[in-house]
Order: sequence, then structure tokens, then C-alpha cells
Amino acid sequence: MGNLAIMKHLSSDHPAKALVRLLIPIDATDESRWGLAYASRLARAGVQVEVCLLFVAEPVRNWEVLRFYTEDEVRKHFQERSAIFLGEAEKILSEARINCRTYFREADAVGGVIDTAEELNCSEVVVPRTHWLGLFPSGLGPKLINRHCTIPVTLINADGSTEV
Repeated sequence: MGNLAIMKHLSSDHPAKALVRLLIPIDATDESRWGLAYASRLARAGVQVEVCLLFVAEPVRNWEVLRFYTEDEVRKHFQERSAIFLGEAEKILSEARINCRTYFREADAVGGVIDTAEELNCSEVVVPRTHWLGLFPSGLGPKLINRHCTIPVTLINADGSTEV
């Protein structure tokens, strides 16, 4: 396969058959699904993979929205939307025979990703090398890397590779 990220999981200093738990943030963009290809590559290479799919909804505090909708209505809307995106990603992983769990979190995107990864004891956070969420035109990956996080961040390409 030649991918350095896969090779590190298969190296002699990595415990054999150790579970690799990936946190993959999912949203409405195609780029957020690139992490599914990465998980599939690892699984095909013989790595034991478990995926935690996460949808983060930033809290809505805009008075123009809250004038017409309650916070509960806004939260319910995002939970319903997240179920669609998470369900699509879960189906792809299920077809690849990769165990996964889905999570919804209402929080700041960067903090929500980091906190969830730490709470779930993830091995890596997997995000696209490029644009993710309209809130991060320079990419979520650099925002995560520049913020203190005890979990390694893996930046991936469309094909699930990590090479630049």
C-alpha cells in the first residue's frame, strides 16, 4: 500500500492486533467522508479498526434565528440533519465490515472534536487535508493541530491516503 500512516499501524513497534479507534467528524460535505476511505484502507491492510463518527453542531446564538425558533427546535433540526449524514457514513462503513458508532455533539467544532476524541479514547482524529465545514475555509485539520490535543490528527486526501 505504501501509505506511511498504514505502515505505522503495521510496524513491529505497534502492538499486533491493537485496536485503532478513529474519530471521523462528518458533515454535509463530500470531503468529510474522505476519512471513510482511510478507515477502509487500514482495514484492508489488516489493521483492526473501529470508527467513531461525529457530527458537531455549533450552538446557535443568533437572535435573528432564536426570534423565530426555540433553542430546542434548532437542536432538533441539527439532530435530524446529523442522523442523515451519520447514517450515510455508517452504511458505507458497515458495507466495508468496519465497526462504528455515531455521536452528535452541540459544541464549538474544534473543541467538540478534541473533547470527544479524548472522551472516547481515540487513537487518531481523521480530517480532510482541505476545506471542512464552511466555518473553516483553511481547513479543520490545521485548527486541530494548532490547538493542544493529546490525540494525533491525521490529514487525509480524497482517496484516503495521507501523502502530500
